[in-house]
Amino acid sequence: MSMDNQGQAVADRAIPRSAFRTPHSLLAWAGWLLEMPREWQPVKLSGTPAKGRMMVGDATCALFSIQWERLKRGLGRDGRDWVAERIKQHGVLPEGTPPAAGHFSACGWAHGVQTEEDKQTTYWYGYSAPAELLVGVTVNGVLPAAVRARVTGEVLPSLRTTPANAESIWAMYDLSFTAPAGFQLMRRHLYSGDVALEFARDRRETLVLRQVYPGDLALERRPFERWLDAVPFPEHRRLRRADTTTEPWQHVTRSELAGVRRRGRKRLPWPLGWIAPCWTCALAAHDRRLNRLLIAEHRSAAEPDEAVAVAAVEKMNRSPREGC
Repeated sequence: MSMDNQGQAVADRAIPRSAFRTPHSLLAWAGWLLEMPREWQPVKLSGTPAKGRMMVGDATCALFSIQWERLKRGLGRDGRDWVAERIKQHGVLPEGTPPAAGHFSACGWAHGVQTEEDKQTTYWYGYSAPAELLVGVTVNGVLPAAVRARVTGEVLPSLRTTPANAESIWAMYDLSFTAPAGFQLMRRHLYSGDVALEFARDRRETLVLRQVYPGDLALERRPFERWLDAVPFPEHRRLRRADTTTEPWQHVTRSELAGVRRRGRKRLPWPLGWIAPCWTCALAAHDRRLNRLLIAEHRSAAEPDEAVAVAAVEKMNRSPREGC
């Protein structure tokens, strides 16, 4: 690793001092993360973890969009050519030191660009070598100057990435998940009060993470065991009850986390049950401090490691300054 990349990796792990004057929350997806006012939320998500776009807005309009793309072969080593080309496409020269410059291997921006629609649009582009990620942010040019200043002065400076070979953080709607290194997002289930993500590593290992809230109302609807049965994504394999054990579970050090643990095997329906059965270890716990139902299920061809599910529950809803 070059000295530039070493410095970049350290910067990616550092959490900048917050510039926010109001309560804020973490927004993280596909290797990038930022902090923004709590009343702002993602309003549209498209694409995949490899290439996609998210739009963020408030109760009145869209505020900014963020695009990302995993590094393509043939790109310059530090991404400066890509950043310069994107700025050039807008017919302007890059301005001085852009926000978040210390968190990226290369970045540039053009602030308040006059467009044909008479908008004062801001464009920001960055490349992170450790994350192998290209990121672009476009700030809505029709916003009042004070709101645009909040995006460029508070949100953009907090933008950073996580290394491609490290655990990944996924956060929105004031909740967050952490997936172990090597797990890739495969499916998502994003609803108000019920958010679930499915990750896979290789072909025979998956991790499903889910949060349902408010937790007390969720448990009034159905008990822990039935929440484990109510999987958020379609699956062909069914739990083999004869091989299943369910017992109470309490976190060793966090008294607010208590629920049930279930271990067992899942098989395809007869007569295909002999084809690629999998083991499962699932936890469902009520976080009484946040009043959320936390669910993690680890499935694998070999008997799964309970520590994977426990760690997934522990790392849900960590503060953005705890180990990001």
